[in-house]
Amino acid sequence: MKIKIYNIFLYVLFPFIIIFFFFRVIIGKDDKNRFLEKLSFTSKKRPLGKLIWIHACSVGEVRSSYNLIEKFLKDNYKILVTTNTYLSALDVDKNFTKNVIHQYLPLDINFLTKNFLNHWTPEKAIFIESEIWPNLIFNAYKSKIPLFLIQARFSNTSLKRWKLFKKFFKNILDKFSIIIPQSLLDKRNLQNHTKNSMNFVANLKFSSNKLKYSSKEKMKIQKLVGNKTIISAVSTHAGEEEIILNQIKKLENNNILFILQPRHPDRCSKIVSLINKYNFSFKQRSKKQLPKKNTKIYLFDTFGETGLIMSISNIVIIGGTLVPIGGHNPIEAGQFGKSIIVGPYKYKIKEIVDYFKKYKAIKVLDNNDQLNQVINKLIDNKKYCHQLSANAKISTLNFLDLSKIIYEKIGSVK
Repeated sequence: MKIKIYNIFLYVLFPFIIIFFFFRVIIGKDDKNRFLEKLSFTSKKRPLGKLIWIHACSVGEVRSSYNLIEKFLKDNYKILVTTNTYLSALDVDKNFTKNVIHQYLPLDINFLTKNFLNHWTPEKAIFIESEIWPNLIFNAYKSKIPLFLIQARFSNTSLKRWKLFKKFFKNILDKFSIIIPQSLLDKRNLQNHTKNSMNFVANLKFSSNKLKYSSKEKMKIQKLVGNKTIISAVSTHAGEEEIILNQIKKLENNNILFILQPRHPDRCSKIVSLINKYNFSFKQRSKKQLPKKNTKIYLFDTFGETGLIMSISNIVIIGGTLVPIGGHNPIEAGQFGKSIIVGPYKYKIKEIVDYFKKYKAIKVLDNNDQLNQVINKLIDNKKYCHQLSANAKISTLNFLDLSKIIYEKIGSVK
C-alpha cells in the first residue's frame, strides 16, 4: 500500500468517519466542548519561540512523557501535547499550566493534518509508543520536521496487521530520525521493519515521578478508616469489578476497606449496580461521600486521585490484568511502597512485571480465583506483606533518569 492508496481509502470512508465521530460526541465518548480540534479547528494561537510537539494516545503514555517535557521547558521550549482521549486532556491541564498547550490530535485525513502542521509548525515531533498516523508522519517529514518514536511498542496483533502492508509500514518507520524501543523484545520485533539502528532501549515509565496527592485528604480518610486494611484496585476495566467483588466475599478477614477506581469513571452507574447486586455497603467519591466504619467498598469514581489512593492503601491490585487488557503501570504503586498484585493478563507490562519479580516485589496470579488466597496471605502474614512492600519501593529507587538520555538524543538531531 502507498500513501496515495491509503488516502483514497480514507476519502471514501470520510463521510462514515464523520458520522461515527459525531455519534461518539453525542453519546459522551468524546469531548463535546473541544471535539472540533479533531477536525483541525483550534482557537489556540501558536506561541512565539521554539515549539516541541509530543503526541501520546492516552493517560499512561502522556504521563510517561512528563519528565521529558520538564527537560524541554527548562531549555525554554514551548510544548504542544496532543492526545486522543478526554481523560488524558484533563491530566495534561492538571499537571501543566505555563508553556504547555494541549490539543486533541486531528483525524489522519491529509488536508486536516496539513492544516494542523501549518498552524503549529513545530521544531520537532515526538510520538510515544505505537502512535503511527501515516499522513501526519509523511506531511511532517515533507515539512522537514525531525520525527522521533520513543518507547516504541507494537502488540503482536498490531504487527500482524502491519505485515499485510510491510513496505508501507517500513516506509513510515524510516521517516523517523530516531526510534527508541520500549524493550529488547520490541526492538527485535521492529528490526525487520526499519533501517533505523535502534541502538538504545528505554521505557520512560521507569523514570516517571511519584504521583502527587493531598496530605489533608489522606489524613481525613485514614482517621475515618482507623486500623482497617485498605485494598485498592486501580484503573479497573469492565468485568474486573465483578471478579473483585466475587473474591471479596471469600475473604476471611472482614476488617477491610476495598477501594475500586475505574479507569473510566463514566462507568460508575454500572459499578454501583454491581455493588448493590453483591449487597455491599459503599460510599461514592464523586458524591463527596467519605467511608464510615461499616463501609465495605469505596468507589473512587473521580479523576486525578490515583496518588491519594496509593498513599492510603496497603495492597494495590493493578487494573487491566484480570481481563485481557494487558495491564497498567505498576511502578506508581511501587514508588509508594505498596504490596502489588497483578492478574494473569500482563502482556503489556511484561518487562516491568519481570523487573519487580526479580526483586521479589510483586505477586502474580496464575488465575483470578487465586486473588482471595493471595489477599488472605498478605493480611495474615504482616511480615511477608511489609517485605513485599519494602522490596517494591527499593526496586524503584534504582531507576535511571531515562528522560535525560532521551532528551540528549533528541537534541543531537538538528
